[in-house]
Amino acid sequence: MAQRVEQIQRISKMIQEFDAQGWHRTGTTADQESAKWLVNMGQHLGVDLTLERFHLNRVAPRECYLEVGERIIQGLPIFDGGFTAPEGISGSIGFIGSSCQIGLDRVGRASGPLGAEPNVEFQKNRRSKQHEALVAVASGESPGLMASNAPDFCQPFGLPVLQVSSEEEEWLTNQALNNSLAHLVISANRVDSESFNVTGSVAGRNSEAPPLIVMTPRSGWWQCASERGAGLACWLEVMRTMSRSRPYRDIIFVATSAHELGLLGLDDFLERRPSLVQESHVWLHFGADIGMETRFSGTDHELQSQTSTVLNASGVKPATPAHVGDTVGAESQVVARAGGRVAAIVGHSPLFHLEADRWPEAIDPEAISKVSNAFTNLALQMSGE
Repeated sequence: MAQRVEQIQRISKMIQEFDAQGWHRTGTTADQESAKWLVNMGQHLGVDLTLERFHLNRVAPRECYLEVGERIIQGLPIFDGGFTAPEGISGSIGFIGSSCQIGLDRVGRASGPLGAEPNVEFQKNRRSKQHEALVAVASGESPGLMASNAPDFCQPFGLPVLQVSSEEEEWLTNQALNNSLAHLVISANRVDSESFNVTGSVAGRNSEAPPLIVMTPRSGWWQCASERGAGLACWLEVMRTMSRSRPYRDIIFVATSAHELGLLGLDDFLERRPSLVQESHVWLHFGADIGMETRFSGTDHELQSQTSTVLNASGVKPATPAHVGDTVGAESQVVARAGGRVAAIVGHSPLFHLEADRWPEAIDPEAISKVSNAFTNLALQMSGE
């Protein structure tokens, strides 16, 4: 019991520290410092983690707002779209398909390979030639601005788009009904920057055996206490146990950056290791919002069954399996499509991609500890002969 209490406290403290680092957007100072912090966390566990640098032209928002009359609404640009000139544009605001210069749209979570990619209709509207720019009410399951991922970050397209809070929807709808005059600024720079994947390994007794890979994303739009912090806590808990074991095979740990920017971090990790997917034994993946309304998947019946067994044994309930052949978690889907065996787990939080995803309200350390124990047991099984 004392060990369990200590583990729960440890998980809560780790997520608190992660939350306090600020917005975990790829390529920012907070992102870079967070990577170094994670290296130190691993070294305290006896694992020599390293930083693998990759470059990107990150989006640095400047002035981003809609002004109607005396009211100004701040927002966030779409990171794989266009931007306005610093002076912005002026004109009337109306619904999509109107003759107004500024179109009012809605964007929300879609079920797609990148998890929080914009919905299909919104992507179509971004290519419209009927407007000069869009204002998109970014709606999640709770009030606020649910930021959309940028799957086309390296090939940006379409109109400038300002994402704004769902709390502004009623007021903006009235402005669109009246075709109110507005001024819209969506100004940003592309800045040469760098980010890091954090990676390391625990040596096995047989270095020739196919390795086990344990992975999780570490970046996101805001503090991401539940979305990213919970997965990182589980990743470290697995590392804690495996660093003290004598596994048969090597265990490779990787925490990737640029999850929100088309999975650039995973791309870089795999490009450095072009044969890893085919030569690996199993991948274990911690996705978003661990400990909340658990869903899991295995790329074959045996792996699905083993994952279900460890979750049940650790008291992770309810734990809903995906259909065999369906894979949860964006990074794990990439590995599965390349032919890798993957056991993946994700949760579901009403604060997903919202700034309100903060420690301590957004997390359940006890539930997170159960998931970490389950996947630690799975790692012990998969690291054996």
